[in-house]
Amino acid sequence: MKHKLTLLFALIISIFTLNSCDVEFDPNGKWQETTIVYGILDQDADTNFIRVQKCFLGEGNYIEFAKQKDSIYYRQDELEVSMYGFYEWESSGWDTINNARKKIYLNYTESYTKPEGGFYSEIAPIYYTTERLHPDFIYYLVIKNLKTGNVVTSTTKLVANYVVNEPSNSRFEFKYSPTLKQNQILCKWINQSINAKGVMGRLYQPAIKFNFLENGQEEHIFINFSTISNPFFDADRTISYIATEREFLSQIKEKIGKRGVAERKFLLDEPTFELYVYACNEELKAYMENNTPEVSLSERPIYTNINNGVGIFASRRLHIKRSYTTWKEAVEFAIEDLDLGFVNVVQP
Repeated sequence: MKHKLTLLFALIISIFTLNSCDVEFDPNGKWQETTIVYGILDQDADTNFIRVQKCFLGEGNYIEFAKQKDSIYYRQDELEVSMYGFYEWESSGWDTINNARKKIYLNYTESYTKPEGGFYSEIAPIYYTTERLHPDFIYYLVIKNLKTGNVVTSTTKLVANYVVNEPSNSRFEFKYSPTLKQNQILCKWINQSINAKGVMGRLYQPAIKFNFLENGQEEHIFINFSTISNPFFDADRTISYIATEREFLSQIKEKIGKRGVAERKFLLDEPTFELYVYACNEELKAYMENNTPEVSLSERPIYTNINNGVGIFASRRLHIKRSYTTWKEAVEFAIEDLDLGFVNVVQP
C-alpha cells in the first residue's frame, strides 16, 4: 500500500510538471496468450473435470466481449489436454516419454452449463476423464495449444485417505453441552490413515447430508459447517469439530423451506443422516484463502500454481463419510417443529 501511495504522489507531481507532454497509452496493445485453468481432482469421483479458458482483448465493450463464447473459450481443435501420472522419485524433469507411468487424454464436451452471470453462461466447453486416479502418483497437467504452440503445465498430488470416526455409534443424535448451553454433535476424524498414499489434507469442512422423502421421492440437502485447518504435520492425528443443533436446524428450515409445500417423511432402514468431512490439499487451501474477503487494506497477490498461465490445479476429497440409519427421537421432533410438512414416523 505504501508503495502504491508513493507511485500515486509521483503521478500527481508528473501531471503538474509535465503537463505539456502528450502521453499515449493503448490498452489494446499487443495481445499475449494467457490461459486460465481450473482443475480440482478427486480420486473418489467417477469423473474429473478440467476447465480451460482464455483472456481476451479488443476494442469496444468488454462486458459484451465476455458474453461471447469465442472470447473466453478455446475451440475444440485448438487444445490438447492431458495428465501424466509419475511416481515422486521419477518426477524430476517431468519426462513424459520415459518416466510417466500413466497418460490420460482428457475428452472435450460441451454438455456443461455454467451458472448465469455477466460472462458467457450457455453451453460451456470442459475437459473430462473417467479414468481412475491413483494416490500413488503425482499428476502432471499439460495443455498444448495446437495452433500457437503455447504450453501450460501444473502438478498436484491427491489427498490421502482419512477416516471419520465420531459419532461412533449408529444413532444420529445431538447432546447437550453445558459449556455452549445448547445441543451439539462432536465430529472427529483422523487427518491421514497410517501408510496411506497421497498428501495429508490441509483444510477440512464437515457437512451433514439429510436424506428424506418428498412427495414419495428421495431428496436430500447438505448442512454445511465452517472449515477447519489441519494443525498437524504427522499422520493419524485426531481433529475435532463441534456442530451445533441450532445451525443444523436453521439450515434445514432455510433450504427445505425454499422447496415449497410438500409431504415429507424420514427414510427408514436407509442412511437418513450422513456425516461427510471434505478435505483439500495445500494448493487448494491457499487458493481459497486468497479469494476470501479481506478486511485489511493491503492488496493480495494473485495465487496461481499454473506455469505459463493462471488458475489452480489441486485436489480434494468429497466422499469420506459415516452413515447413520437410526436417530434419536429428539432430532425428529425438532425437525417436525419447523413445520416443513414432515409426518411423524418416530422409530421404536
